[in-house]
Amino acid sequence: MRKIALTLLALTLLFGLAIPTASAATLTTEEKFQVLKNQGIMSGFEDGSSRLHETMSREQFATVLYKLLELPRSQSTPSFVDVLKTRWSYEAIQAVRGAGIMVGKGENRFEPTAKVKVEELASVLLKVNNITPNSNIGFEGKVSPWAKAAVGTALSKGWIAHRNDYTINATRGVLVDAVYAVYTGWGILLDVKSVEAISVQTVRVNLKSKAESADISRFSLRDDRNTIVPILLSSLSGDGMSILITTGYQAENRTHYLTIDGKSWAYNSTRSDMTKPVITAFDRITARVYVLTFSEALDQATATNPSNYSFSGGLKLSAVQLSGDKRQVTITTSNQSDNTRYTMTVKNIKDLAGNIMDTRSDLSIVGSADATKPTIVEADFKVNADASLTVRFSEKVNRDIAVQTGRYSIPGLAVVSASLDNEGRTVTLRTSAQQDKTVYNLTVSGIPDLAGNVMDTKSGLLFGGISNPVLPVKLQGITAVNENTIEVSFDRDIKDSDVGSLVVTILKDNGANVSMSGWSKYAVRKADTNRVVSVQFRTSTDSNPNLFQPGRVYSAKVTGVSSLNTQNGENDTTFAGTVVPNEAPYAKQVVVINRSTIKVLFSEPVKNVNETSFALAEQGGEAVRISHDELNNTGAVVTEVTLKMSNDLKAGQVYVLTFKPGITDAAGFNGWQIKNGNEDISISFTGV
Repeated sequence: MRKIALTLLALTLLFGLAIPTASAATLTTEEKFQVLKNQGIMSGFEDGSSRLHETMSREQFATVLYKLLELPRSQSTPSFVDVLKTRWSYEAIQAVRGAGIMVGKGENRFEPTAKVKVEELASVLLKVNNITPNSNIGFEGKVSPWAKAAVGTALSKGWIAHRNDYTINATRGVLVDAVYAVYTGWGILLDVKSVEAISVQTVRVNLKSKAESADISRFSLRDDRNTIVPILLSSLSGDGMSILITTGYQAENRTHYLTIDGKSWAYNSTRSDMTKPVITAFDRITARVYVLTFSEALDQATATNPSNYSFSGGLKLSAVQLSGDKRQVTITTSNQSDNTRYTMTVKNIKDLAGNIMDTRSDLSIVGSADATKPTIVEADFKVNADASLTVRFSEKVNRDIAVQTGRYSIPGLAVVSASLDNEGRTVTLRTSAQQDKTVYNLTVSGIPDLAGNVMDTKSGLLFGGISNPVLPVKLQGITAVNENTIEVSFDRDIKDSDVGSLVVTILKDNGANVSMSGWSKYAVRKADTNRVVSVQFRTSTDSNPNLFQPGRVYSAKVTGVSSLNTQNGENDTTFAGTVVPNEAPYAKQVVVINRSTIKVLFSEPVKNVNETSFALAEQGGEAVRISHDELNNTGAVVTEVTLKMSNDLKAGQVYVLTFKPGITDAAGFNGWQIKNGNEDISISFTGV
């Protein structure tokens, strides 16, 4: 309960007390009720009455405590069998039960409609304030033995009034008096030192001691003619020793009375605004329409006077308009000449206080004769295989506005993205899922060209829904596998034809242009995936060149893949070189299958495999004739080959397999390794 009491004190400091200037002792119960009602702690009935003479039920009392203490909602299961979740007071009863403030009446019942007795009220108020009942306080009147100490303590605190019988039901009026006494007992008045005017809309309250908060409800303001000035904002300084109050407009040089926690402080308001208005922005809206934004509200007469605006080069002002907030002036000029610079002079504009701006003659515009609105080229409007929409304009349009999805509407669909191509004329739209056999109607509006001319709204752009779109393929990245081989990764499977037509163009090497003249490539799927393509390069002068060197950054463009997303450079990427060499393939293992058959495994995929590339002999003895290879296809790319012998191998005999030229890597660029220096590479095995 101590935590609750401290929370209440903090809340009071935060929100302040809206208490009338009369002392609490002189307020009527009805006035106290109004204070609590204004604070949202108590509520009246539908007819607006307080009904202070009526008794208070337990659920009504629980609701008052719930609001007064701002208790958190309980997440537990219902506590009482007679208070269901559907009951209006359920949340309040659960909260006070969870806080230990009110308990049940036995047999898991709360008895929500039962009346609250005065002695029960006293007991609960002690719990709210975390006060231990004092059994040594004497008083007169009927009271239950269990409640005697609580009633005596509540009487000593002034929370309840003396009466002959404390076992009777408490009325709403008794509850109001008690809750008000507790509530106001939490209040801490601001310790005001002085009040000073800062401007006609700002007052500073200087404090003698540090405050924790400064709620706006603690302040009210009127002038010496009894005109109420609204309080707009109150903010506490960082050191807590002053409060800055922002108000409505205060009449100049007049006595004002700022009431703080019920006490009034007099001060004289300052002179009115002395600051000149200045232009803070100058923006082009269309070819001939511009907006001047000022630092403050302007005088209507001077702001809309055409003689206060002039242009060089014979350009005329044809219209001028002031915005509703009086801070923006929209001007329209006569027809301009293309690429002609005009200088504008603005002068004699006043703010609402009569301060006149300093003349500005440094504003300039570059003329545009373009007064033609952009239109949509209907012949180029289409729905694509991936269900995206292509909208082409008659001229380049404003990129920032053209990519706003709110400029496009399709009943029955949501436009989820809009992108403008590099040319600046074609917008690609992507929508939510479309339905088959459904006609949709696209409407486009509010998109200007580069001169600011805004298109007329275009509707009636019809298209049929595509329910099973061909999804675009996105380039995920490029990785260097070795010094002349890269792997190109995509976000989805690509077709065999895409592998064959894939083009990787190396654009830059550490920022320098790259020429691929004389380069050739070999592209193949990476094993066990349909989303990665391995691409090996050679040049006209080197079958195994060092192209992608360590420490260097390369940029590349990928093309040739169907449905590849190429908008806004999505098919461009960078990758780093590597120290890994591209080693030539070699035979890495021999497996004996049976007396007449062996299998040779290669270090990587190879082709041009033929039995003539192998030589077999007994260790230190005669040669063994290889009859044929079971592959019988020199064009096949394989990782192993099975060789058949003309005669059976001898069990226990050691054999040596050596190699001859002919086999190459899968690309056909590099022959396989048959020697280590001047010595033949060989693999030994034992016959079975």
